[in-house]
Amino acid sequence: METNMSEAPIQEEKHPELAGVGYRFLAHLLDGVIISVPFSIIVFILATLFFVSSPEAAFLMYDDSYYYSSTVITDEEWAVIVGLLFFYGVTTLIGIAVTWLYYAIMESSKLQGTLGKMALGIKVTKVTGGKITFGRATGRFFAKGFLSPILFIGYIIAFFTEKKQALHDLIASTIVVKK
Repeated sequence: METNMSEAPIQEEKHPELAGVGYRFLAHLLDGVIISVPFSIIVFILATLFFVSSPEAAFLMYDDSYYYSSTVITDEEWAVIVGLLFFYGVTTLIGIAVTWLYYAIMESSKLQGTLGKMALGIKVTKVTGGKITFGRATGRFFAKGFLSPILFIGYIIAFFTEKKQALHDLIASTIVVKK
């Protein structure tokens, strides 16, 4: 009996094991902690700069008599209010940008997952199994951020889909699998 060693053996197609919702939730919590540390430092620096450059804002924030002294808002007080709104707007935009870049860069990299996902041994892939692009990771992030939190329906869907896909996964055509 002769065998031909030059022919490659036939291999069965291996389907990746899907990551459970619990793993994904824990990874999301870990990522929240990882992101909140540098973001808190950035906000602290910006708040320090804002209050150092605007002592009136610090005074108004801590002076209780301000709330009882007058019903008319002065130009100086308007400036402080506008400054605070600007500060909150800038920090919100920085928070969104930092979080978006963290998720999109990490999930579209060769690592295919954030630090939280890597710690739990899971990764994000296309439904077909390939690595996702930065654009797809961006779409997934914004779909997750804006659509999934509405009554948590976007996340609850993962319990009922065949591939354990949340709403943002369905929109981006991605799955989360074990490594």
